[in-house]
Amino acid sequence: MMGEVRTWAAAICLTVLASALLRMLCPEGNFSRLLRVILGAFVLCAVLKPVQNLWGMSWEQGEYQDAMAQAEAYEEQTEGAYTAVVEESVRSLIAAELAENGFSFTKIRVETDTGEDERIIMKQIQVTLTNGQDAEKARLLLQESLGLETEVTADENR
Repeated sequence: MMGEVRTWAAAICLTVLASALLRMLCPEGNFSRLLRVILGAFVLCAVLKPVQNLWGMSWEQGEYQDAMAQAEAYEEQTEGAYTAVVEESVRSLIAAELAENGFSFTKIRVETDTGEDERIIMKQIQVTLTNGQDAEKARLLLQESLGLETEVTADENR
């Protein structure tokens, strides 16, 4: 029994020490609040570990597979919603800029991807202008005004 108390106390001390070290290493800002919550939960789990053992509770990984699957599905859904919003926003910006400068278009296609650092990356932007419009002039306009590398073509079928 005494060995268990010593082990528990050592685990709490190491947990608090690791938490303090992480807080010192991380910069202040919006992330620091989230970090404090995560570290607080981590310390709380270390403190409550003996209570779990006394009540015979089991925190086996198998019991939480459904919750983890739901969390992963929600993360994918949220990521898809973010990219859809970004793509639509870029389309709207391009459409407004083209209309403001007298260009008419038949199609604006925006393709994005999420990088390893969870940032949204513009993979490709394609604009198809109506027939007879200067595609190079429109491309330069979008490059200068919005800072977007865009592939602009004129629709020959209209």
